[in-house]
Amino acid sequence: MRKIFAIAMAAAMMVGCGSSTKFTIKGESDKFAGKYAYLQVEEGQELKTIDSVAVAGNAFTLAGETEAPYSAYVVVKDAGAERPEFYAEVYVEPAQITIEEVAGERPSFKAVGGAMNDAMNAVNDKLAAIEAKMGEGDNSALEAEYYAALYDAIIANGGNLIAQNILRNNYYAFEPQQVIDAIATIPAEAQESFANMKKSAEQALKVLPGNQYIDITEEGTGEQPQTLTPDGKVLTLKSVVENKANKYVLIDFWASWCGPCMREVPYLVDTYKKYHNKGFEIYGVSFDRAREPWLKAIEEKELDWVHVSAVNYWDNKARHDYAVNSIPANFLVDCATGKIIAKGLRGEQVAEKIGELLK
Repeated sequence: MRKIFAIAMAAAMMVGCGSSTKFTIKGESDKFAGKYAYLQVEEGQELKTIDSVAVAGNAFTLAGETEAPYSAYVVVKDAGAERPEFYAEVYVEPAQITIEEVAGERPSFKAVGGAMNDAMNAVNDKLAAIEAKMGEGDNSALEAEYYAALYDAIIANGGNLIAQNILRNNYYAFEPQQVIDAIATIPAEAQESFANMKKSAEQALKVLPGNQYIDITEEGTGEQPQTLTPDGKVLTLKSVVENKANKYVLIDFWASWCGPCMREVPYLVDTYKKYHNKGFEIYGVSFDRAREPWLKAIEEKELDWVHVSAVNYWDNKARHDYAVNSIPANFLVDCATGKIIAKGLRGEQVAEKIGELLK
């Protein structure tokens, strides 16, 4: 795997030494007939068209010049249509690039040609091979292999656009120090766009197992709503951790709209019923956007533990304090020491860990 990435990176460096600035992007498919091809780049939340051409027969050619590679999309659709019918992500670079169809159940396309596109295709081929092994059972080992391959690609690509795009799309799956190390490889002129990510990773280091828990209070940020219980009262994490009846508290970040969160519910309910009277408590922090679905989930799913929420989606202080970038997320606190002793427990791991501690 590392050899593939290294070869691709070396090719990218060789192209970068060339003097040509011209590129062509060609595509041919009977699916393109009668449509238009657009070269588009992201600007904020919008896509900006920088070139377009009518498909002639089944084929199109987009051409131009660029001194430095940039990320873009080749979009094929009817003239004036809002949504693309077909598209491919492409690194526009001085090269002859072809949009090729990828075999599969649904029509999809990829960019071939140019060192960066070929390097990205090598990464995608590696990931596809791992995905093909996944089934309906426990895929945790394969998921770990998948994200390890992504991180290898980030490092192998030395902070270039490929590395930057992979990091932006997958940073949540990496350890905080990995994120910090990856950002360090990015050129200085691009560092600013990763400032918030770096800040979050640095904060995440503070809530790794071995560190003291950070209290969750009713305090908001600016005009943000307060974090309160379902009946509008203040219930700090500190008061729950320091409750003499509790030996271990699981801080559980979740939301009623989050499918993976709700799939964890049966495991949490079973563990809570089995160990609550022995000193296990859950402090649920919801990222719901409205009170009604939050309260409905608590009642219907019989979530009989402690709950708080700012009812403000991702914009809440607890989320930033614990550097939560995806949910479900959890942190297990030892009440005797106030230290975080585990994080990211999923499925049966919760019962296994609590059973081990309270045996």
